[in-house]
Amino acid sequence: MKRFAANSLIGIVALTIGVTFAWFAVPNIVATGLLRLNNMSAGLSAKIVTTEIGDIHYLEGGQGETIVMVHGIYARKEHMVDLARHFVDDYHVIAIDLPGFGDNEKRADADYLLVQQQANLAVVLEALEVENAHIAANSMGAYVSALLATARPDLVASLAFIGSPLGVPTAIKSDMDIALEQGQIPLLVQTEADFHARNDWLSPNIPYVPGPIYNSWMHSEVAKADKNAHVWDIVHNRSTVPTVLELAPSLSMQSLIIWCRPDRIFHVSGAALLAQELPHATLRTLDECGHLPMLDQPDLVAEIYAKFLRNLTQNAER
Repeated sequence: MKRFAANSLIGIVALTIGVTFAWFAVPNIVATGLLRLNNMSAGLSAKIVTTEIGDIHYLEGGQGETIVMVHGIYARKEHMVDLARHFVDDYHVIAIDLPGFGDNEKRADADYLLVQQQANLAVVLEALEVENAHIAANSMGAYVSALLATARPDLVASLAFIGSPLGVPTAIKSDMDIALEQGQIPLLVQTEADFHARNDWLSPNIPYVPGPIYNSWMHSEVAKADKNAHVWDIVHNRSTVPTVLELAPSLSMQSLIIWCRPDRIFHVSGAALLAQELPHATLRTLDECGHLPMLDQPDLVAEIYAKFLRNLTQNAER
């Protein structure tokens, strides 16, 4: 018994040393493993679908009505995992990397125009055989989804703005509006210091991300600094499409708006403006979260979104 206990202790110590060594020596491998474990804990599997615009990475899990989750600029599908885990028991959940973002290959300039992003999103949904889905989207992804809902309303059962969408001009300037006027782009990362600083812009309570994952994402984004600067210009200065406010009256599906009052990227005054223009809107404004409420407050956001979806089902059954 003593020998067994001693051997067990040696094994635990060896394992701890091995994990610690790997944590620092091969962080990319550790990051991949940690992400896989987190996806599995949420009932999701990482997959790739081949489309006419190339291979697209996505996460998928669950059965039932389909929810498609769409991230914002410079973000990735993994940012939706903590929200998705609340829905895989009752829904078929897909979280995608938008073409040109996340684990997908970079694309030609024209593919980052918002109107083309909308067309590319439709291509991805077709390849995934999604004929009608609830779409939950953040920031730029919400703008792209609103364009999709306008062009292909048959694909969109409902539209949820999870955090403030790009494309809602407000009379009250946000912190980012002021920074942009001063020639700064807070969301654009060109150095490791920029990556750290951006967290303060996105969240009042930065969610914990394990070091290997955090560093892997940081190094990947810094390596794409020049391309990302180009993408910012294309999305914000070259995309000639109606604003989300202008699109809103034509969006006849039920819509949910979750907008955080402390959001430094887009001022919360835009929430009421958007709700006023949408024909069928449910609005919730939250505290203690920023531009990414699905990361800051995933449990609360999931509770609000689940109630919204249940109400849709109950109304449809009447």
